Amino acid sequence: MSYWRNENKVQLSQTQVSVPSTNGQTYTSTAGSGGRRVDFEIPPSVKFLDGKNSYLQFDIKLGLGAVPTRLQLDPFIGGQSVIKNIRIYSGSRAVLLEEISDYNVKCQVEYSYNQDESLRKMRALKEGCLLTNIKNRGNLGTSESNNIDTVTNPYYKTKSVAYATDFADGDFLTAKLSLPIHCGIFADSDKVFPVMMTQGLYIEIDLEDPAKVIKQLDSVNRHRRMLQNPVFHGTDDAGSAFTNDDATSATTTIVLQRTNTVQSVESCPFVVGETIGICSKTDPDQQANLRTAADVAYNPVIDSIGLTGDGRVELTLTEVTRNSSAAAEGGSVDVTSGNFIVYSTAADQKRVKADDTSAEVTLTPAAATKYDATYTVSNLEIVCQQVELDPRYEQGMMEKLKDGGSIELDIHSATNYKHSLLSSNRNATVNLAVSNTRAKSCVVVPTDAKVYNTAELISGSATYDEETLAMDGRLKSIRSGQVGIIDNLTSYQFMIDDKLVPSRPIDVSKINGGKSISAQPLIELEKALNQAKVVPRSFVDYNRNFCIGRAYALNDGVMNLNNKSNQLQLFYNESTVTGADIPPTKDKLLMAFIYHVRRISIKGDSLVVSL
Repeated sequence: MSYWRNENKVQLSQTQVSVPSTNGQTYTSTAGSGGRRVDFEIPPSVKFLDGKNSYLQFDIKLGLGAVPTRLQLDPFIGGQSVIKNIRIYSGSRAVLLEEISDYNVKCQVEYSYNQDESLRKMRALKEGCLLTNIKNRGNLGTSESNNIDTVTNPYYKTKSVAYATDFADGDFLTAKLSLPIHCGIFADSDKVFPVMMTQGLYIEIDLEDPAKVIKQLDSVNRHRRMLQNPVFHGTDDAGSAFTNDDATSATTTIVLQRTNTVQSVESCPFVVGETIGICSKTDPDQQANLRTAADVAYNPVIDSIGLTGDGRVELTLTEVTRNSSAAAEGGSVDVTSGNFIVYSTAADQKRVKADDTSAEVTLTPAAATKYDATYTVSNLEIVCQQVELDPRYEQGMMEKLKDGGSIELDIHSATNYKHSLLSSNRNATVNLAVSNTRAKSCVVVPTDAKVYNTAELISGSATYDEETLAMDGRLKSIRSGQVGIIDNLTSYQFMIDDKLVPSRPIDVSKINGGKSISAQPLIELEKALNQAKVVPRSFVDYNRNFCIGRAYALNDGVMNLNNKSNQLQLFYNESTVTGADIPPTKDKLLMAFIYHVRRISIKGDSLVVSL
C-alpha cells in the first residue's frame, strides 16, 4: 500500500443514452385547450445516472391564430415554460420519488434571480430564451426588453427585403431545445443516482397550455413599453398628418419613423397580413378611429411592407382607410408625426371611444376574445449521462445489499403548497401545513389568479402592471399566473414554531410599482434562495417577479417542521400621501415552494422516500 496513492479508486467512464417518450413523438396543442402528457421510461440498464449533465431535448414549432403576427416562447425561460408539472417514479411506478407542481413557476424564480450575461446567453443558445438585439434596440428611453428580436429570433424566418405575401405557419422555424431538468434527481443534484437500484425511472411530464407560453413581441404591443413600438411618421414620406376629418384623411399607406431602429424591412416588427391600430404614444386608450371608405370601423390589414424613397419603412394597407371624426363613434384624434405609435391588433383588437374610454367601438369583424396560437412538440427524448463503473464495484454494492446493507441518498427538492387569497382579504394569515423534517427554506410566489382569455394571455392586454414608471408608460405582465405580483402589499411576517420571525414585519411598501427598493426583503429572499441552492446573482426582477422568502436554517442546516406552526402573515394597508386607500386589485394563488432534503432509502427490495 502506498501512502501517496488511493487504493480505493473506482475506474469509470461516461456515455450518453437517449430515452425517447413512450406515448408518442409528436404533441400538438392549441391555446385554451391545455397541454398533453409525455411519459419516459429510463431502463435499469442505465445503471448510474449523472442527472446534472442529463437533459430533456425536443423540437418545437409555433403556429398562428386567425391573424398573422410574430410569436415566440416566453422570452425569460424559453422552453422551460412548456413544462407545467413533472413526476418521477421508481421503475415499477409504485413509489413516487419526486414531484414538482407548477415546475415552470419554479423555473421563473430561478431564472429571474440566478442570471448574469453568461447564463442568459447560454440559456438563449440551448433553451430558447431570448436576448435583446442591438439591431432592434429602442432609443426613446424605455427599459431594456429581451422580447423585440426580429433578426436572430430562433422561432421564425427573417424578412430582409420588401414583400407582399402573408406571414404564415410556414414562416416559423423548428427550434431544437435542450433543457436541464431542475429537480433533485437531475440538474439540482451533485450526486450519481443509482437507477439500477430503483428498477429504472418512470417520468411523467405535463405540458403547459400554449396561451401561457406563447407571446407577442413587445415592439408591437401598446401595453408593454409603448415607446418601444414603431412611431408614426406620416401618411407619406413628407410626414403628413393623419387628421380626423373623414373622407379627406383617406390613405393606403402608413410610414414609420426611423426611431427604435426601425430602419429596414428586417427590423420592422410587423408582418404582412397583420392588423394594426394607431394610438397616442403617451396614452394607449387615445386611439385613431380607423374606418373603411364605406364608413365601417375595422382594423386595417397590412398588404405589403417596403421602403419609401427616403428609406423609411412603409406599410401599405389592403384598402383605403379613414381617420373618422364621427361623433357617434366618440370622435377621434389627429394623428401627427412623432406623437403616435403603430401597434398590432392581432391579439389586442379592442378599440375604445376617444371621448369615453369606458365605451367600446363596434368593429367589423367583431373584436375577437381569443387567439388560437398553437405549438407542436416533437422528437422528445431525455438524454441520460450514464456513468459506467467497474463491474467489481457494482458487484460489491449488490452483495452488501444482499447482506442487509442499505443505500441512503439525499436529494434537494421542492414541494409546492398552494393557497388562494382574495383581494378583499387585507390582513391575511396563510397557514402552511408542512411536515418536512429537513426543510431548507420557503419561497412564496403570489401569482395572479384571475382567468384571462387566450388573446389577453398572449398579448398581456388585460393583466396587471408590473411597474408604473414614466419611462415605459405601461408595462403589463405577459407572465400572469407564473410570476409573483406585489399588488400593493405593505408588509409581511412569518410565524414559525410559534415565534414571529423576523421580530418585526418586513416592509415592502417602496417596492410597489417599482417606485424604489427596500433592502430587508431582498436580504431575506437572498438567504432563502441560497438555502434553495439558487445562486442569487441578480435582483433586477425583484418587482417584476416578486417573491417572499424565508430561510429555515443557514449554511448546510435544516429544520424539522413536523408538528410545528408555519404561518405567513400578509398586510395590505397601502395609501396615498393624502391618505386615500390603495387596495389590492387581484385575487391571488400563493405558491409556497418548500425547499427541503428528501431521503431515498434502498434496502433489499424495499424503496422508501422520507421527507
